Amino acid sequence: MSQNQENQINELNSICKATLGKSKIHGIGVIALRTILKGEKIYADRMPKVYTVPYSSFGKLFSEVRQIILERWPSVVNGSKFIFPDARLLSFMNHGKANYDPYMDTTLRDIDKGEEIVEDYTQMQNWEKVFPWIHQ
Repeated sequence: MSQNQENQINELNSICKATLGKSKIHGIGVIALRTILKGEKIYADRMPKVYTVPYSSFGKLFSEVRQIILERWPSVVNGSKFIFPDARLLSFMNHGKANYDPYMDTTLRDIDKGEEIVEDYTQMQNWEKVFPWIHQ
């Protein structure tokens, strides 16, 4: 395996901390794949990137990372490339008692595995024009 592919594995293991899932708040939400400590970067607004990690090296990926890639890009078993992330997590983040700061892309407190990551929409300037349904 090339140094570039090793770097890609390390990058994927580092940035893949959350995924889309069923929200208890509304529809789809952003769910923590593992415990994320206060102040950690989430990469919720990361642009997609093409990866060339061979399937034979998938054992070096964290199990939750490997599962997401295989679910969304099954042809990697045949040598295809894949894109990660394949969704802009920030677009699916629900409103709630914030545990995420979208301006710094970091957690405001420790977030447990399986917990929904949410932001406080009212922290955005002019929020009432976009989110009139929120009543403080």
